[in-house]
Amino acid sequence: MSSELDYHQIKDGTFLSHFSERAHIYFKHYIPKKESQSKKRIHLVFQHGMIEYHKRHEDFFVFLMNHLKENVMISVMDLLGHGLSGGHRAYVDHFDTFQKDMLSFLELCKNEFYNEPPEKTVLMGHSLGGLICLKTITEYYEELPFNIDSLVLVNPALAPKIELPNPIKSFLNKIPGHINQIRIPLIYDAYDLSHDNEKAKSFLHDHLISKAITLNLAKETLRAVKGINSASYFIEIPCFFLLSGHDKLVDNEQTKLFITGMDKSLVKVKYYPDMYHDLLNETCRSDVFKEIMRYIKK
Repeated sequence: MSSELDYHQIKDGTFLSHFSERAHIYFKHYIPKKESQSKKRIHLVFQHGMIEYHKRHEDFFVFLMNHLKENVMISVMDLLGHGLSGGHRAYVDHFDTFQKDMLSFLELCKNEFYNEPPEKTVLMGHSLGGLICLKTITEYYEELPFNIDSLVLVNPALAPKIELPNPIKSFLNKIPGHINQIRIPLIYDAYDLSHDNEKAKSFLHDHLISKAITLNLAKETLRAVKGINSASYFIEIPCFFLLSGHDKLVDNEQTKLFITGMDKSLVKVKYYPDMYHDLLNETCRSDVFKEIMRYIKK
């Protein structure tokens, strides 16, 4: 990828998670090599979805960097238990750990880049990342280290289609701690994510992408979305929702219901009726990239 980064350089590192076992969290910044002549730099902070990691969406990052050049800076991190971050694979102790880690990452970004703040800061989340973004800005709004000017949410997991085995459903709150790390199979495969077979194959062959989730990640995600619709009334940040019609991972009819509770002047929705869940790796991704770029530029 280094040959593709004509306008940016990479700076990466780690910080400690809020997870009780203090695993490390991996992050990466794509920093412009020169100052923006227009002084209208956009800072995009991106959060990936469940079981994947930041590199799954590198085509999108490269697109933005090649088109916006020095006028965009991108910051990404891998969730606890995902990608290059530490922790048991596809596991979290409490959903709040994801949110507190995001706050730590935003604080890190502030210390690194906000002596001269960018003109605009955009928080973007895909799938589980979208849920984390929404819950963080609604539940921790007063603790955000800088203003978030807009949200971009790609098939956010507000109503995830997670199936727990029937014997487990009946005693969720009585499960011993060590059993929470057992792995349960996914209800989808790589070819349910995208119509692009090459992208599906790359998903299958990437050893940093988990092919199952732990029981506790499933439990905590389902708990996190309980009552989520009430949060829609308190969002005061412009939001761009990009939704798929054939999403086998998320029930987007529930997402549409969530949107009805928001201030209509703050909402933009782009609907892809024939597409699967992973819009940033779908056959329509060129259009998706352009739609997002137009939105964050305006």
